[in-house]
Amino acid sequence: MNRRSPIRFVFAALAILAIARPAGAFFGGGGGIKEGDAAPMFNGHTIENQPIEYSKLKGKKVVILDFWSIYCASCIEEMPKLIDIFNEFKDKGLVVVGVNLDSFGTHRVVKFMQGMETKINFPVIIDKNRQVATSFNAMVLPTTLLIDVNGKIRFYHVGYKQGDEKHLRDVVTQAVKEIRK
Repeated sequence: MNRRSPIRFVFAALAILAIARPAGAFFGGGGGIKEGDAAPMFNGHTIENQPIEYSKLKGKKVVILDFWSIYCASCIEEMPKLIDIFNEFKDKGLVVVGVNLDSFGTHRVVKFMQGMETKINFPVIIDKNRQVATSFNAMVLPTTLLIDVNGKIRFYHVGYKQGDEKHLRDVVTQAVKEIRK
């Protein structure tokens, strides 16, 4: 009897999944969410153990959520661009929240962040149980999205390549103009 190895089957299945997915880190996610949809409510605690509740931001701030991992090279490449956008628009009503998906805990993420050349100056949530990521269907990293002041997703982008930040900056520019002061 000539049996095929179950291990070969598993490797073949993983190879097919790798080919079918876009480049980047894959973490699993929920149902489809797209530009124009209402943003789901979310909350979490920052690495400084401060609560972040979207319900307190909705109607007052434009929110960028950036899902990332310390093991995702394109996430790290994108981060200085997000910091620049945050610095440019934070006084105009923009909040950026990093959502880190590393499951090994806060200490390693904090240590990594401390060693970064450009320091992250916006709040970072550790989403090791993937609750926020699942709500926003963030399966591939980085996933970056913008929620306007009315709670609608105005920008939803998977991956990063040099120049992507230009479109995000344009969306932010328009979205902060719509904040009622």
